[in-house]
Amino acid sequence: MTEDWAKAAVADHFVFQTARLVIRPLLPEDQQLYLALYSSPQVMAFIGPPLGVEKAKHSFQIALRLNAKVPFKRLFLAVCQNGQPIGLCAVNQWSAHAATAEVGLMLLPGWQRQGYASEALLALQQGLQQLFNAVQIWADMNPNNKAVIRLFTTAGYSADPTQPGRYWLKPI
Repeated sequence: MTEDWAKAAVADHFVFQTARLVIRPLLPEDQQLYLALYSSPQVMAFIGPPLGVEKAKHSFQIALRLNAKVPFKRLFLAVCQNGQPIGLCAVNQWSAHAATAEVGLMLLPGWQRQGYASEALLALQQGLQQLFNAVQIWADMNPNNKAVIRLFTTAGYSADPTQPGRYWLKPI
């Protein structure tokens, strides 16, 4: 763990491997994955309106630029299974001052309900805990998305009684 978050908040430090997955920074060749996720009504059902192709392409270019910043303010990571990108996870907001980081996760529909989301979430939170000293991780989710709430609560997150839809994982 590090006290110097600015030195740890570098995209290259966010490469994690699990039994079935590799999680790595988003690359230019991940554009099709990004477009498939952000333009899918099924994936975006509890997140927001799906993006049109041009807007999604523009958003992808912004994501690549954000990943290149040191320290990053927002980080996009591809979730890959046998070299094939199947989803994204992200550190959407982090604060060295407050020792907090927000995470998010989305998988292509064909890869959901197979345990990949749990595996990716655990790898991401363990990586954050190793890189950032005493980090508190949080996620905002639609209260109607029961599958995502179950995913996060099973991973140890607790509902914030003051903010509906926000769940926290406190440091051990």
